[in-house]
Amino acid sequence: MNPSIFACIEIGSNAVRMIVGEIRGNSELHELERGSVHLRLGDTVFEHGEVSEKVFQQLLNSIQQLLSEVQKYQPAHIKLFATSAMREAKNRIEVINRLKSLIGFPVKILSGKEESGCLAEGIKSFLPPSLVMHSPFEKTVLLDLGGGSLEVSLLAQPENKINNDNDYLNSFDLGTLRLVKMDKKAKQLFANLPEKLSHLSKACSINPKISSHLILTGGNAKTFARLYPQMPANLKSKKIKTEHFEKWLCINWPEFERLAGIFQKQSPQDLNKHWKLRSQQTEVYKSALSVFLAIGRQLRIDRVSIPLFGLKESLLLSIASDEIEKPVQDLKLILSSELLKQHKIIA
Repeated sequence: MNPSIFACIEIGSNAVRMIVGEIRGNSELHELERGSVHLRLGDTVFEHGEVSEKVFQQLLNSIQQLLSEVQKYQPAHIKLFATSAMREAKNRIEVINRLKSLIGFPVKILSGKEESGCLAEGIKSFLPPSLVMHSPFEKTVLLDLGGGSLEVSLLAQPENKINNDNDYLNSFDLGTLRLVKMDKKAKQLFANLPEKLSHLSKACSINPKISSHLILTGGNAKTFARLYPQMPANLKSKKIKTEHFEKWLCINWPEFERLAGIFQKQSPQDLNKHWKLRSQQTEVYKSALSVFLAIGRQLRIDRVSIPLFGLKESLLLSIASDEIEKPVQDLKLILSSELLKQHKIIA
């Protein structure tokens, strides 16, 4: 008998995150629990090239804490994944082998392409139909920015495509932690993004009568969405319409660009005092906005959407899909309003 409860733990560059869901009926996956532990694995890996013993013990403790929360939902099908920081760690094989022996579960290190593809499939199942009416999948770009990597992809390949399918699933070693640390490689990659995303630019320029759509995911995108309703009325344009779908914030590009520029001009002290951002957020938030703006301008985006959805939710859908042998697009993820109160978006 297939399990009805699934759990995912994602070991990212900025944090270790967990989500638990339960299949109800034939196609609904209901969120039961979520949690995270702030652990910047990327800090040590991007600077020193490997996971130190001290950080390993912190990682082990973080995973054990989250697994203890999952235990109350047993029996559950549990899978663990790791992304950019673990991909880059020179001692990654040793780390995941030790973790498996100590916690009893293997850890799958996702490639950049796997990360991008999984997130794209998850977003397509979560995307409200009303948003697709404005922009088809062929003109919808998904941008996920984490501490260690940047994933940029089209949700569907253009009909008259010239490039290979994988060329529309892009992953770059360009994350907020790398940019904050003034990583030379990351800075150079950031400068060369226009050239590397030229095929996406061409896809977005097809049929200019249809608006191009940029979906932003990751912690810094959610920060923008969370701060938006807190902005004074005099900062918001009365001429530009902002839409609110369930668990989505949708805003026209000119308004997003203008408001992002306001944040960029503020000091870390102002971001902390006026917007209540923690110190670890203030040091990466402005770098994230720079990436969003650069790519949005390069692709000539018309509209921006930010969902309360990300990689861990996509991975949860993927786990359930594999186990019950049902395509991800046939599943509907139902996020708990109670669990999301702290991130509630009101446009």
